[in-house]
Amino acid sequence: MELVPVRCRVPELLYRMGKDQQWLADKSGKGRQKISDYCTMRSIMNIRTAALLAYYLKCEIDDIYVWEWQQK
Repeated sequence: MELVPVRCRVPELLYRMGKDQQWLADKSGKGRQKISDYCTMRSIMNIRTAALLAYYLKCEIDDIYVWEWQQK
C-alpha cells in the first residue's frame, strides 16, 4: 500500500482566505498556470513547493492534499 494525494485542497484554502490563484502565484513566485496545474492535479508539487504554499495559505503541509492509502 502507498499513501497518495487524491485531491488538492489549495482552491478550498484560497477561498477561505478570500484570495485567488493569481494572488498565490504572485506571492510564491510560481506561475499562474503551475498553480492551476497543482489545483487540478495535473501536476503534484514537491515538498519544498508544498511548504512554500502552506506558508502563504497559513496551513500545514499535510493540509495541501487529501491523502488516501491505495494498493500498488
